Amino acid sequence: MMDEGAYRRQIDQVFGVIDAAFETVDPDLAESMNSQGTLTVVFNGKSKLIVSPQAPTLQIWVAFRDRAWHMSRDAATGRWLDDRGMAVELYALIEELTRAETGQTIRIARSTAV
Repeated sequence: MMDEGAYRRQIDQVFGVIDAAFETVDPDLAESMNSQGTLTVVFNGKSKLIVSPQAPTLQIWVAFRDRAWHMSRDAATGRWLDDRGMAVELYALIEELTRAETGQTIRIARSTAV
């Protein structure tokens, strides 16, 4: 099990690569902001994707429109996967939601570190 310090380092790394994926996207289409520990992506100046750390459960929660996903880190692969067993992976989810909302394709860098 991951301790809180390792969890916080993971969150910093995850939020950093997600934020970096939006650097070349027109901010009128999608803009990423990291504020007070929460990452928010605003699509088309109105719809918000919220990515927030949940330290008590060592999870990352994602909220968009009327949906929510709770992501837990898979120790074997280092990937953040939904806790409902639906094989939804954090980075793929954000890439797909971005494409659906803006028509833009982003690529979030996957780390090989576990």
